[in-house]
Amino acid sequence: MAFIPKPGKPNYTTAKAFRPTSLTSFLLKGLEKLVDRSLRDGPLASLPVHPRQHAYQPGQSTISALHQLVGRIEKALDPQQYALGVCFDIEGTFDNTRYFPNSC
Repeated sequence: MAFIPKPGKPNYTTAKAFRPTSLTSFLLKGLEKLVDRSLRDGPLASLPVHPRQHAYQPGQSTISALHQLVGRIEKALDPQQYALGVCFDIEGTFDNTRYFPNSC
């Protein structure tokens, strides 16, 4: 993995000032397909998946997961109940990552 400085940045002290590049994307895509096939032909073929699991379910996606979440929140808020949701921003993790130019 190499980090290439993005042109036009005023300084290069933050992680966002660099563009990560890797030559492993081709190999990882192939490995991803092998793992996917292994999961679909192995455990997912014989073990049922929980209905709230949206990955590896036909007709399910991130959109259906969000739709289900919003529906549950609306259902709780209708009769004046509480709904608690916890979200976290992992972008801050990358924004605050220190860069060590000589460690690569």
